[in-house]
Amino acid sequence: MEDENYNKIKINQKNAQQVQQNYISNGFDIANNLKAFETPSIFTISGNSLHSRVELVSSVDEDENEGDSDIISDLIGHIGTWQLFWAIIMCLYQFPTTFHIFCLVFQAATKDFWCSRPDNLQMISMEHWRNMTQPTSQCQMIDAPYDKMDAFNFTQTMLNATAAKFIKCNSWEFDMSFIGKTIVSEWNMVCDKGYLASVVESCFLAGAGLGSVSSGYISDQYGRKKTLMVFATIQLVTGTLLGFCESMEIYMVGRVIIGFASMAVVVVSFVLCVELVSGKWRTIIGIFNILPVAIAYIICAIISYLTYNWRPMQFVITSPTLFLLLLWPFVPESPRWLLSRGRLDELSEMVQKASRWNNIQLPTNFKKMIASTMEINEQESNRKVSVLDLFQKGYKLKTALMAIAWFSIILIYFGITLHMGFLGGNIYINVLIAGTVEAISIALSVFVVLKLGLRINLIIYLIVAGIACLFINYVRADNLWLTITLAMIVKIAIGASNALIPTFTANHYPVYMRNLGIGAGNLSAGFALVLVPYLFLLEKVEEHLPMSILGTVGLIGAISLLFIKDKSMTKKSASQETQINNASSI
Repeated sequence: MEDENYNKIKINQKNAQQVQQNYISNGFDIANNLKAFETPSIFTISGNSLHSRVELVSSVDEDENEGDSDIISDLIGHIGTWQLFWAIIMCLYQFPTTFHIFCLVFQAATKDFWCSRPDNLQMISMEHWRNMTQPTSQCQMIDAPYDKMDAFNFTQTMLNATAAKFIKCNSWEFDMSFIGKTIVSEWNMVCDKGYLASVVESCFLAGAGLGSVSSGYISDQYGRKKTLMVFATIQLVTGTLLGFCESMEIYMVGRVIIGFASMAVVVVSFVLCVELVSGKWRTIIGIFNILPVAIAYIICAIISYLTYNWRPMQFVITSPTLFLLLLWPFVPESPRWLLSRGRLDELSEMVQKASRWNNIQLPTNFKKMIASTMEINEQESNRKVSVLDLFQKGYKLKTALMAIAWFSIILIYFGITLHMGFLGGNIYINVLIAGTVEAISIALSVFVVLKLGLRINLIIYLIVAGIACLFINYVRADNLWLTITLAMIVKIAIGASNALIPTFTANHYPVYMRNLGIGAGNLSAGFALVLVPYLFLLEKVEEHLPMSILGTVGLIGAISLLFIKDKSMTKKSASQETQINNASSI
């Protein structure tokens, strides 16, 4: 099936010879240029609605080559100073986005609370007040004439009211010892309103799910750079307004908007990042682009600790976006997107600038070479694709299995990450440890993947994460550090999986279907995101139910991957499908 799909997108020999002749007539010395790149090759063309182009299919070992080539990589190299610099800049866009994703870990942190004391009894200690008025519940207190009490008769009056009935509290006080005012304490999201914290979280994640699915299409239509900067602007404006918000309902609407914008920034910055490079560097840069997520998670904890209250924190986590927007005039558009859109002048100018940075001498008629490629692009861009292609023979099962894997990874990743407070202990220490181990796991996964491949790593990671989740249920409540250790194992495994799954999915679809394939994965991830906020509410049904679900889902995800063959860009697959990764699919 792989050879069949590959052959479908190769044009006939006659067209290949025509392209070769166009290059020669435009002054491109094929033999010398191939020698310069040390990639003896044959000319083939692959067709794609977005990325139909000339490719140099290497006949040498991938250890001597970067795995895939196109006119852009042949002119400026697979990676160089220019690509590396802007790839690092794109990583910076992950920071404010990650802050907004994970800020509710602190802004809606679980805190101890109790029915509030009336003004005339403020001098009564909190411990004494709770013991005398709320012996059984934080949501109810003994019905007594509190307005007629004072510090002198409070104790005796309450002792005489032992048989009194209970009434619901209408206001609460909160423990401010380790974290200050949160949205929970400001809008009394406890007792009958306790579910509202999960609703707020689901508002953001619902917006994020929509953003992850639609941002690829938007950036395909309007360009990576413009889409990135527009959504970064929305992120800045909405994030700032949330800090002034006095209404819970308006706050929820704002969280939907910033969720959409934040996930769009994540996806498009990732797309732009990996479209700057080619070959094996797509996998390496793609994984390292996720590394700031773990680092930002740590910084988010530090910001929360220093700002103490949720409003100052909101302003601080939003402010970095302003700096990133100042880069708008300088950030380059994706060279692959410019190529696909036939923007010759813009792409030629970019290639010249990149070649200077990379200290590469361009052929005299390089602009005509690019124009020849664009001409072929136009001829080969008539393939029509639809969602139904995902369910045609050879892809139907693969699409379903990929959806299961995406759902499993996202449910576990955000289920653990957004609910660190449920593990017990100090939330700041938990987050610092979790972020550190996740950063290490992402960095190390690059080297492991290059040795073992993506599929085997994903299977192992999901099995480890699933088993660790199940083991947490069997840890005694007083053995806090063992619980945290197991949770960190989950973070290591699932954090690496989260970094690998986009590239793994992209490698399993032909170029013309990769937008659809990744879109289907993101849609499945969106369903998981919507469910995450309500996961730990199941503790009220059965204490061990949330972790049991996460563990089971992890194992199911691992099993689903067993039925998918590994098609990473290894030596064998590179010779079969040496196409540019359509990073907009990722």
